[in-house]
Amino acid sequence: MSSSQPPIPAPQDLQEDGLTQECRDLLSSLPTEEGWLFDVYQYQGFWFPSRQIQAVLASQQRFQAQDTDILLVTTPKSGTTWLKAIVFAFVNRVKFPDMQDHHPLLTSNPHELVPLL
Repeated sequence: MSSSQPPIPAPQDLQEDGLTQECRDLLSSLPTEEGWLFDVYQYQGFWFPSRQIQAVLASQQRFQAQDTDILLVTTPKSGTTWLKAIVFAFVNRVKFPDMQDHHPLLTSNPHELVPLL
């Protein structure tokens, strides 16, 4: 009986199924490192799994920043929910001046009130 185990597949959201042809063409030209569960590719100075590169490409092609946009960028588990609540309260302080009276933060999660890219 062999003790070798079959390789563990990458999580579904990191597999390369469903990538656009544009993304596949780009991936073939990028520096690659073999990862633990999946390969990573160096793109614009950062290392990404293939699915994240597809998301980056889509954002770069479609996202148009407006003068009034606020980008809140955090790392996971660093207080993102708390920061979203503060930003929402600050930006909407004139619209909801009294925290006691029907303020959205009293009934909604900040993730529902502040959109995610």
